[in-house]
Amino acid sequence: MQSPLATASTSTFEALGLLLPDAEPTAEQRGAPLARGVRVAFAGPFTGVLTVRVSEDVATTLAANMLGVHVVASEDRLVHDALGEVANVICGNLLPEIAGRAAVFHLGAPEPVSAAGGALDGPDRPSLAVTLGVDAGRAEVALHVDPVGAVVP
Repeated sequence: MQSPLATASTSTFEALGLLLPDAEPTAEQRGAPLARGVRVAFAGPFTGVLTVRVSEDVATTLAANMLGVHVVASEDRLVHDALGEVANVICGNLLPEIAGRAAVFHLGAPEPVSAAGGALDGPDRPSLAVTLGVDAGRAEVALHVDPVGAVVP
């Protein structure tokens, strides 16, 4: 069974970015260095942060596909905005699956984060995490939930 995070992430990359992520990344995809990252904080029945980190090729392709124009890596604002919108949509699709459709959450504005941080298996381990292979690169999506009163499947 696929986690709600994997489902929300996959469908968002497909619908918004016109990309076809692989649930099982290849060794080449896993080895692609992460280059960009954004985080979206949220508050509602529980609080937390959703982080999306991607390799450079995924970031620029995502922005180009979403905007319908050629985008180069140096266009930081366009790439950040596209990645931030992906994080918002993943969060918006994920939270109702976890907390129920009637739950109301408030999302913060996407903020840039270091692409290098946030190991998926370290002491700051996320509540849910998924790594997707995307073209020759990868995307890592992690949900960190405040443990007080939160129930995450």
